Amino acid sequence: MTTPTLIYVADPMCSWCWGFSPVLEEIRQLYHGRVTFQLMLGGLRPGNTERFDESRRAYILQHWHAVNERTGQPFNFEFQMGPTFTYDTEPASRATVVIRQIAPGKEWEFLKRIQEAFYVQNADVTKAETLEGVAVASGMEASQFREAYHDPQTKQLLWEEFDQSRQLGVSGFPTLLGREEQSVSVLMHGYQEIGALRVGIEHFLQKFA
Repeated sequence: MTTPTLIYVADPMCSWCWGFSPVLEEIRQLYHGRVTFQLMLGGLRPGNTERFDESRRAYILQHWHAVNERTGQPFNFEFQMGPTFTYDTEPASRATVVIRQIAPGKEWEFLKRIQEAFYVQNADVTKAETLEGVAVASGMEASQFREAYHDPQTKQLLWEEFDQSRQLGVSGFPTLLGREEQSVSVLMHGYQEIGALRVGIEHFLQKFA
């Protein structure tokens, strides 16, 4: 019998994905061995070049406070970035793809490390050197990460993944999909707590009982 797959579609710089992180960990523990887990990068603001002024900062912080109040996840509300900062989520997503290529399975831990760096440590994860530091802290070899990160093929693979998520009908994050052979169903669109989410997952898994 085909093993069911849970596809988690996210973006490292999506605040609700950070809020969902503890639920995701619990889901991966609860269903370990019963399903195959796949992380898909959806692309929140890839290639964004808009200047990050005070009004945009206030808009972002409004979302962060909402996530913090709903989920309890920690945030550094100072959120002071340099004058060249743009909320471009492509670099962090590309780095996650690199980790998946170098050390399959480690992308889950790396995703969380990027989120912690950005939301808690106020690190600029749009910069290659910051991402390389996170990779090294995750046990990766710096030169290997750097080479793969700057490889044009890696960027192409990432944008193809963005396209794939859109083809699956994903328009927001976090999203959880259930795949049964060639059929894909939406199990969660937007943040959910563990209780409600488990009901949907169990219903999906009944097909495989």
